[in-house]
Amino acid sequence: MEYFEELLKRPSVFKDESKLDINFIPDKLPHRDKEISLLSQLFLGLITNPNSISRKILITGKTGIGKTATIKLFGELLEEASRKRDVNIKYIHVNCRKERTSYKVLIKLIQLIDKRFPKRGYSSQDLLDILIEFLHRHNLHILIGLDELSYLINKHEDLIYSLTRINDDTLKGDQRLSIIGVVRDISCLNNLDISTLSTLQRNIINFKNYSKNQILDILKYRAEISLKKNVISNKMLEMVSEITNSTGDIRTGLNILWRACKIAESKNLKYLTAECVRLGSQDLLPFSTLDVLEYMTSQKQIFLLAIIKALDNGRLIDISFNEALKSYNMICENIGLTPRSHSQVWNYLQEFKRENIVVVDVISEKIKGRRALIRIPDLSLPKLEKNTIEILNSKGYII
Repeated sequence: MEYFEELLKRPSVFKDESKLDINFIPDKLPHRDKEISLLSQLFLGLITNPNSISRKILITGKTGIGKTATIKLFGELLEEASRKRDVNIKYIHVNCRKERTSYKVLIKLIQLIDKRFPKRGYSSQDLLDILIEFLHRHNLHILIGLDELSYLINKHEDLIYSLTRINDDTLKGDQRLSIIGVVRDISCLNNLDISTLSTLQRNIINFKNYSKNQILDILKYRAEISLKKNVISNKMLEMVSEITNSTGDIRTGLNILWRACKIAESKNLKYLTAECVRLGSQDLLPFSTLDVLEYMTSQKQIFLLAIIKALDNGRLIDISFNEALKSYNMICENIGLTPRSHSQVWNYLQEFKRENIVVVDVISEKIKGRRALIRIPDLSLPKLEKNTIEILNSKGYII
């Protein structure tokens, strides 16, 4: 029963498995040199004339095209260049989809520069004041990467306003905070007030989608640094690139590569075959959906599961909101959970719409009024159900 010992005796196709992880930031990003060069020009003043300027940049583009990886790598390059010149600059990355309130974002910011800082006991304004005081006391300039910024804009634009204006009243005119905001769709800025909007619109960098050849280049580079020599042929790389190109999300390709390699190892193969790639690409949900699913609250995940079950895993084209609600209440009753109110569940449905998980058609029924019909047209319902149940099980809910 020595499972690990048996596995360790097998030859591995990996040189460094971690370099296929979707969160790994490599030393270079093929086909993003132009964007890194532009960011370097825009933020050069932070190094050449410390604390004299503040930059606010907005990056836009679809999911899986290197936005997050680019700003994280740029943050490392900025810190390295500043250290060589004895300038105190720190890059801080915050995912606003995960830290969805002003309070959580500010706590995250402060704890990343002061690990001993307590999590509770302060208001958002207190935290903002503490942040400003800390930056001055330590002669520090921070560049904040606000990833998935739209999640904060929709609910807490007061924090965006405060962060973009934080330097206005600082002592001696020191500029101690700069921002890179990342959004998929620039239309989310319409929810901001005019002054904040004008600040963020001054410098916008749009990341274009990768072409098929660029996807091939990126996957080839990742294969070179993660896999042993001759493990994957150009033909197999082209096959993975072809599948990845259908979504445009480079994370899909990296995941397929990793899964295909694991399948090859399970078969005691020393190289990837077309069958390994085919098996590796099965049962995958888009990463944009998985991202949304991972950071949902448990109640919201349960309501999504209720919609899937009410749709009978694709046997029904659409269902009414009342049918979804009935399914939701039934699941809550089965697991001993108090259901959320009608209005809160309706809000969940509107969020699903914005997150491109469901489509809601509102139809008029004359005397009876309007009726909402819910459908999930673009996702595999069995796969979505499986992933949702797995996440809920990991939180202790037995569905």
